[in-house]
Amino acid sequence: MARFEIEFSKSAAKDYKKLPKDYKVLIDLVLSKLTHGVPVDIKPVAGEENIYRIRVGKYRILATVIENSILITKIGPRGDVYK
Repeated sequence: MARFEIEFSKSAAKDYKKLPKDYKVLIDLVLSKLTHGVPVDIKPVAGEENIYRIRVGKYRILATVIENSILITKIGPRGDVYK
């Protein structure tokens, strides 16, 4: 897997700040793996173009891949993040 640069949208940064502390640690770990090229649970979102989801326990990260960077667009609980 390729190495990626991570960027946050304004709304994703707000979502990140509101997360419980234990999930912040898990999300930091997953994003660290992405920057170092380690495979993570990332899949395309059905019905969307160039939108991917990264699974982190009960939370999901929605992201767009642009060349060698990933733009995090939304972070939230599994059921609410896709709305």
